Amino acid sequence: MRSDDRTRGLKHPVRGGLPSKSLDASGSQMHNESSVRWTLKCAVAAAVILGVCVAAKPFLPSWMQAPAITARDGALVALNRYVSEPIPEAVLLGSSLTARIREDYFDGLDVRNLAIGGGSPLTGLRFLLLDSQRLPRTILVESNLLSKEADERLIESFSRARTNPLFRPVRMAVAAYENWQHAQRKRNASNAAANRLLAAPAVEYNNQIYLARAAKAFDQDVTAALESNIDELALLVSAARSGGARVLLFELPYADLLEHGQLVRETRQFASDRFGNSQDWLHLTLAKSELRWPDGMHMDERSAVMVARAIEQALNGLSNASEVGLNK
Repeated sequence: MRSDDRTRGLKHPVRGGLPSKSLDASGSQMHNESSVRWTLKCAVAAAVILGVCVAAKPFLPSWMQAPAITARDGALVALNRYVSEPIPEAVLLGSSLTARIREDYFDGLDVRNLAIGGGSPLTGLRFLLLDSQRLPRTILVESNLLSKEADERLIESFSRARTNPLFRPVRMAVAAYENWQHAQRKRNASNAAANRLLAAPAVEYNNQIYLARAAKAFDQDVTAALESNIDELALLVSAARSGGARVLLFELPYADLLEHGQLVRETRQFASDRFGNSQDWLHLTLAKSELRWPDGMHMDERSAVMVARAIEQALNGLSNASEVGLNK
């Protein structure tokens, strides 16, 4: 091998090694500069977003909440709709029994259903009283299940929203999207579908197992809870009436097997003792033989339509009676 070849062979790794270290350092420096620029851009973008949020907050509704992935999602959507839309003629409050009565089952009455599955009418009534200037004309309170307390966490989420300082526009946008996703059906199409259900015969269900389970669950002593909750309900009803709302209690029919359960009997007794005036109640006219409870407790869709129409008919009857009294 020639000497110049040996020399080239020895020098080549040296010439190749030095630039490699230099490139690594240069690349690292470029990477660091890129990271800094990216971080600065993110910080500026975040600052702009926060500035927009702060600037936009005074012009946006203060109550709407962004639904979380919880069992209360349906309740949040309903409550958000109430605070973001015009005040309805009537509001329904109650448990999952009333939650099954869709707003679009009503023929002409403008209703918002704020009943909460697994919850209490106390929650909805306390929510309405957070803003006594936006009380509806009529508040209808289901009296079937009064053994559960108000949902403090849900109420707090709306009462606290007034002072939530920063991300209100973002949360409101999420809430508005959820409302849009759960928008009500168009009134004409809904009425047509409801009328078809009413024209069809009642469906027969093999629900004896479910009825037996529900009857067992209803055979319990909830005296202490009933006393406390009905006391609170009376105070809330008085406050709502002082604010100009007409508050009426109503009871939904049960399947026959549940009628004699201890929970049913005690709830009726406590409610009738505290609200003993017949004018405290909205009396529904229903053919119970036409009603069905697939799971033993909750009405099927046809039955829920029948109850919605019965509520509307009863309210119309009260309005007509009032007009007759005024004419006299």
